[in-house]
Amino acid sequence: MGPCSACASLTVEEIRDRMAFYHPNLRSLRDSAAAGCAMCHLCWTSLQQSNVASDVEAVLAGKCPGSADGQPLRDERVWLTGSFQDNFRLHAAAERDKAEQKAGKPASPSIPSFTSPDRGSEVYISCGNREDPETTVSEPFLSGTPAAHRFIERYISADRNPRGHVEFARAMVSVCKKRHPECGDASEDASPEMPTRVVDLGAGPGSTTTTRLVNARDRGLREPYVALSYCWGPGVHHTIELRDANYSKLLESIDETELTAAHRECMTIAREFGIRYVWIDGLCIIQGNGADWEYESKRMDAVYGNATLTVVAARSPDSRQGFITNQVSHAAPPAAIPLGRKDADGKDMGNLFLCLPRKGGFSGPLNGRGWCFQEAVLSRRKLIFEVDRLAFSCQRLERWEDGKASQSEKLRAQLFQGFKLADSTNSYVVDKEERERMRSEILDLWYKPILWDFSRRLLTNPYDIFAAMSGIAKLAQMSIRSRYLAGIWEVDMVRGLLWHTWFSFGTRPKRDFGTLISPLATIEPRRPTDREGKPVIRAPSWSWASLQGQVHERSTPRDEYILKDPSNYLIRPKPRPKQHSIDKHDDESETPSWTALDNPNCGPDVLHMPYCELRFLGRPKQVRCSKWTDIASFPSKWEVPKHRKRSLAEQGYIVLLEPAKSEYSQLSELGLLPIQDTPCVVSLATDGESTAISPALVFAEAFFDVLADRAGVTECWFLPLIKEKWKGLLLRKDPADGKFRRLGMVSVSKKELLPWVVSGPEEEIRLV
Repeated sequence: MGPCSACASLTVEEIRDRMAFYHPNLRSLRDSAAAGCAMCHLCWTSLQQSNVASDVEAVLAGKCPGSADGQPLRDERVWLTGSFQDNFRLHAAAERDKAEQKAGKPASPSIPSFTSPDRGSEVYISCGNREDPETTVSEPFLSGTPAAHRFIERYISADRNPRGHVEFARAMVSVCKKRHPECGDASEDASPEMPTRVVDLGAGPGSTTTTRLVNARDRGLREPYVALSYCWGPGVHHTIELRDANYSKLLESIDETELTAAHRECMTIAREFGIRYVWIDGLCIIQGNGADWEYESKRMDAVYGNATLTVVAARSPDSRQGFITNQVSHAAPPAAIPLGRKDADGKDMGNLFLCLPRKGGFSGPLNGRGWCFQEAVLSRRKLIFEVDRLAFSCQRLERWEDGKASQSEKLRAQLFQGFKLADSTNSYVVDKEERERMRSEILDLWYKPILWDFSRRLLTNPYDIFAAMSGIAKLAQMSIRSRYLAGIWEVDMVRGLLWHTWFSFGTRPKRDFGTLISPLATIEPRRPTDREGKPVIRAPSWSWASLQGQVHERSTPRDEYILKDPSNYLIRPKPRPKQHSIDKHDDESETPSWTALDNPNCGPDVLHMPYCELRFLGRPKQVRCSKWTDIASFPSKWEVPKHRKRSLAEQGYIVLLEPAKSEYSQLSELGLLPIQDTPCVVSLATDGESTAISPALVFAEAFFDVLADRAGVTECWFLPLIKEKWKGLLLRKDPADGKFRRLGMVSVSKKELLPWVVSGPEEEIRLV
């Protein structure tokens, strides 16, 4: 069936920037969709997807959604509104903004530029009172075809515009090279250093030169190259992988027909761009050679940072499946709508196509892999094959095929600013204030976006935890100017120790996405295990890397000064011979050491840091853990919704703390011990267990990092770390060697006992 009477005369120009009458009511739209009208089917499907079923049913019955008394709609008509952004308007806006900014004027917000966030072109459908839509609203997005040269949006799939990824990518890279100096054009006379090895694809299209492996560094090559970021897939071994046994053979030739689909498609994209060389880990790192793997793993900052373009196969969980073709099938196919405009010669400009909104904020299974985080951060330009759309990202902007755009996070640019300090030949002298600004900025990035994103990701080999971010750590160290101790920076040790599990803030547990891992899905923290399920020790207990699960430092701008002010610290390094700073030109050329050894075998270039002993001074307090329960007089401070908090407490994550009997003498001296310290027996309804607690002495809540560590723990230690926030660590002490190990975090709520928290002489703390 062709278009219904409502769609027969519908054009883009008719609905552009205004509401156009579409159907007399929602029932008419539904019936037309059922009769086979493509446009009506698209709109009806979108309405159903984006609204609660009961609301749709109410509007179908002529009632206002959600009204208790079934109030009738004052107007049942269905309306379409279009918001279209074409290339001409956007280009003019970009040029206008550029000129105004050069003249010192703020950019006009009236029309979005290439670098400002915009939603692309959209069509809204609404039903209800026109002045006060009661309404079901949905957003099919413009996507294109025959008239698409005038618009930015695309719909790239196997059956519609199959070469759209090439057109889109070429346009984006061309604009980036011409207009974004911060992205760095790998031109022939200023090409950056290449990886140790690359795959040579030959001189160009139609070349008879054999595809082969080349030692780029040995040959002194400095040419543009494409890097690939992808998932191998569970247990995948490629037909062709670089190994010691076939090294010489691959230097002679590589049979592309035997390569895995992801490798072949990356090479195809490189050829489309006229780039002769590609870097793919399985073909350029010697598999099974530990020494070569370690050497190359330390160079990922250069491998991805110097690539002209990184191809990100985000939508594919397995390299054997390939990634270029968009395999997603939508609930309703795209629908054609005439542009309603003629060109300069008077010819009709043809149709555009509307499609259902594509997924936002979720790029695919690659978004959950540990190694791929570093690859994404370090790359200057990325062509990202997301689950159902294509994206381009550089150091200035991010743009998707469906027309959406936003500014880039600029994380890479911030990390690379440390080169100002590392380059002794640089005529630009960075003063002390600027260095401190850079340090503070990178520390904030480290604790929030970097660790927050990286720690939620999965690693096939749990021992790769430090190797998978060594490139980022190397760049961060240039600005932070400090020793890197198993994921924490010595110059900011107190703040670094105050990491939380994101699970402890009450975020929802991981949902089953199959192979698709949502960035918002938080797994329950646990100790890492190997492929056989055996526990592994890959970091000291005080490091966030000692567990598998998302972590966050969880501070707000309001309390940043508390974390950074040494006068608030309740621990300090033990005086000992000072160690020289990394930078001999640094004014702060000596910093106190927090470690037991001057050389604890830690640093960005150290890929395995299972053990590092911290040695410092503090005032640990012996405490008793009790099961959490509601105590009316206890002023709880843990940042968790009440319903979630009770659930976590019932599982055993949250406990209450009171001073152990061994602390009573100190409490008595300070006048803090109740006159009559009579335990109160509280019965917990969850399991019938009873526990004796002293409500007057309960002073804090503790949250165990890992539930398995809670078993059998009653007596433990509280180490206060920082004033004002009054937080610290929950520790256990090994009676054999007197060393402490982390169990979790503590938040003090009862301020009456603070004199006891800070009392007593300092002791040496040995934390492992």
